[in-house]
Amino acid sequence: MDSYHNLVVKVLDNFRHLKFDKKHAWHLTLVTLYCSIVEYSDTILKLNKEDKSIGLPLIARGLLEAYVDLKNLSEDKAYGYNLEVNYLAEWLKVAKEAGTLKNPFLKDIGEAKEFGEQVEEWESELVKMKENGANKLNQFQKFDLAGMTDEYRSIYNFLCAHSHNNKRSLFERFFVLNEDKTDFKLEMFRESETGENQEYLDIGEEYLMLSSQIIHRVLETGLESEFKNT
Repeated sequence: MDSYHNLVVKVLDNFRHLKFDKKHAWHLTLVTLYCSIVEYSDTILKLNKEDKSIGLPLIARGLLEAYVDLKNLSEDKAYGYNLEVNYLAEWLKVAKEAGTLKNPFLKDIGEAKEFGEQVEEWESELVKMKENGANKLNQFQKFDLAGMTDEYRSIYNFLCAHSHNNKRSLFERFFVLNEDKTDFKLEMFRESETGENQEYLDIGEEYLMLSSQIIHRVLETGLESEFKNT
């Protein structure tokens, strides 16, 4: 955990070197994705310190997804249009439901002034994006573009099992077998054994390291070599 903590400290110390164009959508998206990875890392460290391990795989999943988007966007500016399609498509999904005024949680949105005009604007933007070749990508497609299908089928699969309440993760979390494995007890707030959460720390540290290399390379700080394993 010490090396991960030290990496976060180094990352924060070097933020002053990140100069970017606030009016450039590519820069803004890259930097905010990187900020997400940094905050996810800080959260992983704090959850591990307090032994709140049930949240670790969920945060690690978010971190890994942010890294994949960061990697793809750093290598192809046009990838940003795919992210924009995702953004518009999700808003339109909500807007469609809100427009019926049958969902009490979306009633205020549906009744908002100029709601209809906003929806039309989103629809028009989405059509233009798709005409220019942008698509709504699922997570496998994103990992595939990043050259990370092995990670998708292994690391990401296990992280998603926790997010989706898969029986595999539920049994692992709450079932404690007796010595001869003939019976079990159900246990909540179980103290983690030494090293039990190391995989989440390793995931966070690895992708924070790689993300730092990317952002410093793209923004040409000359400091990407500071974020390499020695």
